[in-house]
Amino acid sequence: MNLEKLKDTHYIRCMELLAELIDLDADAKERIHKCFQSMGIKNFFLHLESLDLSSETTEKLKSIKSIIEVFDKEGGRA
Repeated sequence: MNLEKLKDTHYIRCMELLAELIDLDADAKERIHKCFQSMGIKNFFLHLESLDLSSETTEKLKSIKSIIEVFDKEGGRA
Protein backbone atom coordinates (compact mmCIF):
# COMPACT_ATOMS: atom_id res chain seq x y z
CA MET A 1 0.00 0.00 0.00
CA ASN A 2 1.48 3.37 -0.96
CA LEU A 3 1.79 6.26 1.49
CA GLU A 4 -1.04 8.36 0.03
CA LYS A 5 -3.49 5.47 0.16
CA LEU A 6 -2.44 4.68 3.74
CA LYS A 7 -2.93 8.33 4.76
CA ASP A 8 -6.36 8.40 3.15
CA THR A 9 -7.32 5.20 4.98
CA HIS A 10 -6.39 6.89 8.27
CA TYR A 11 -8.30 10.04 7.30
CA ILE A 12 -11.41 7.97 6.60
CA ARG A 13 -11.10 6.16 9.94
CA CYS A 14 -10.69 9.44 11.79
CA MET A 15 -13.62 11.03 9.98
CA GLU A 16 -15.84 8.02 10.73
CA LEU A 17 -14.88 8.18 14.41
CA LEU A 18 -15.76 11.88 14.51
CA ALA A 19 -19.03 11.10 12.77
CA GLU A 20 -19.93 8.60 15.49
CA LEU A 21 -18.88 10.90 18.32
CA ILE A 22 -20.76 13.99 17.21
CA ASP A 23 -23.41 12.58 14.86
CA LEU A 24 -22.26 14.12 11.56
CA ASP A 25 -24.44 14.07 8.48
CA ALA A 26 -23.13 12.84 5.12
CA ASP A 27 -22.34 16.36 3.88
CA ALA A 28 -20.26 17.23 6.97
CA LYS A 29 -18.44 13.90 6.73
CA GLU A 30 -17.53 14.59 3.10
CA ARG A 31 -16.34 18.12 3.89
CA ILE A 32 -14.23 16.94 6.80
CA HIS A 33 -12.68 14.16 4.72
CA LYS A 34 -11.78 16.65 1.97
CA CYS A 35 -10.25 18.98 4.56
CA PHE A 36 -8.19 16.13 6.01
CA GLN A 37 -6.93 15.32 2.52
CA SER A 38 -6.02 18.90 1.67
CA MET A 39 -4.58 20.12 4.99
CA GLY A 40 -4.08 17.13 7.26
CA ILE A 41 -5.74 16.44 10.60
CA LYS A 42 -3.60 18.74 12.74
CA ASN A 43 -4.21 21.75 10.48
CA PHE A 44 -7.89 20.86 10.27
CA PHE A 45 -8.22 21.34 14.01
CA LEU A 46 -6.09 24.50 13.92
CA HIS A 47 -8.38 26.12 11.34
CA LEU A 48 -11.83 24.99 12.47
CA GLU A 49 -13.19 28.54 12.46
CA SER A 50 -12.47 29.01 8.76
CA LEU A 51 -14.12 25.80 7.59
CA ASP A 52 -17.56 25.74 6.00
CA LEU A 53 -19.31 23.68 8.70
CA SER A 54 -22.39 24.43 10.78
CA SER A 55 -21.83 26.34 14.00
CA GLU A 56 -23.08 23.35 15.99
CA THR A 57 -20.59 21.01 14.31
CA THR A 58 -17.78 23.54 14.75
CA GLU A 59 -18.51 23.85 18.48
CA LYS A 60 -18.53 20.06 18.89
CA LEU A 61 -15.22 19.81 17.03
CA LYS A 62 -13.74 22.54 19.25
CA SER A 63 -14.66 20.41 22.28
CA ILE A 64 -12.90 17.42 20.76
CA LYS A 65 -9.89 19.61 19.99
CA SER A 66 -9.76 20.69 23.64
CA ILE A 67 -9.79 17.07 24.80
CA ILE A 68 -6.98 16.20 22.37
CA GLU A 69 -4.94 19.15 23.65
CA VAL A 70 -5.32 18.00 27.27
CA PHE A 71 -4.06 14.52 26.42
CA ASP A 72 -1.29 15.93 24.24
CA LYS A 73 0.02 18.17 27.03
CA GLU A 74 -0.09 15.37 29.57
CA GLY A 75 1.65 12.87 27.38
CA GLY A 76 -1.46 10.75 27.01
CA ARG A 77 -2.23 10.55 30.72
CA ALA A 78 -5.46 12.04 32.00
